[in-house]
Amino acid sequence: MVTYPPIPRLEGSRVNQHKATIHDVARIAGVSRATVSRYLNGGKWVSEDAAAKIKAAIEQTHYVANTHARALVTGRAGSVAFLLGEPQKLLFEDPNFATLLRSVADELGKRSTSFLLMTTDNKDEERRNIAYLQAGHVDGVIQVAWHQDSGKMIAALVKAGIPTVVAEQPSDETLPVGYVHVEDYGSARKACEYLLSRGARRLAMIAGPEGPSGTRDRVHGFLDTLAAAGVADAAAPIVHGDYSSASGERAMAELLDSQPDIDAVFISSDAMAVGAMKTLRARGIVVPDDMQIVGFDDSSAAMLADPPLTTVRQPFDQIGKHLVDQLMRIIAGERPVGVTLPCELVVRDTTR
Repeated sequence: MVTYPPIPRLEGSRVNQHKATIHDVARIAGVSRATVSRYLNGGKWVSEDAAAKIKAAIEQTHYVANTHARALVTGRAGSVAFLLGEPQKLLFEDPNFATLLRSVADELGKRSTSFLLMTTDNKDEERRNIAYLQAGHVDGVIQVAWHQDSGKMIAALVKAGIPTVVAEQPSDETLPVGYVHVEDYGSARKACEYLLSRGARRLAMIAGPEGPSGTRDRVHGFLDTLAAAGVADAAAPIVHGDYSSASGERAMAELLDSQPDIDAVFISSDAMAVGAMKTLRARGIVVPDDMQIVGFDDSSAAMLADPPLTTVRQPFDQIGKHLVDQLMRIIAGERPVGVTLPCELVVRDTTR
């Protein structure tokens, strides 16, 4: 039998140091243990001054909460799911998903809450996701699906009793879920009214995928603006894309083939706008002299486009903040509500 000498302990090393507890944090911060507990569980009823002292004490002591123990006491997992109700590839192909994910992660980090990223590539994976979530591994779900109607998935989450907020107004407004979305209808009107004010008279639209409420509201905003300006619906061609640059190329080609006299296009994503301008360039049509373009999102693609893209800016930081805030309120027992955020028109060089 071979024996080995004991491993020597290094003086001053972390293994010999006292492991900080919630009592240590409370003592150093000069607050009660209950106040520290409230801070760790979301910060409700904790003043800004106390929160700052507790944060400093946690950093000083290197305190790490025992999430398993907290879960036993509170009945909560201390984490939420970011559920992408669409194929995994879109997480990398659509830059808006990554932008929103970063915003949500930042907000959850401020609340010391972990998150789990889940994608939905097919019906089997959707069923596995629902079963996993229903087992109590997370306290709630932030559900995102911009390329297709996710009403059935949202209904399944509600049926499973999982607190849920959605990053778009649900198609079924009777479902008891919170939601955060932008003012799609008003933003579309603002974009089209600007095109008309810059001399455009024969407008067309490249819309997003049919189904989601965002597409529906932007189309209605586009049509209502033209109707108010005295332009009949028949003179307002609309082609749908899937928010990708390639679909923007195809949609622009279809518009030019069917309506060669159009002089402006409202496009429901910056990526599609970039693709549309590629088609225009290939056909010798100059932006904005021959064709004016307004996109939607104000992603990095808008600033890198040639010429830089006039577009509608979505406030993704605020969307992420409100999604997290709403979910935490629902988890705490409050009723779900809907939040609508305004957008801003950012004028660059694709309009005159």
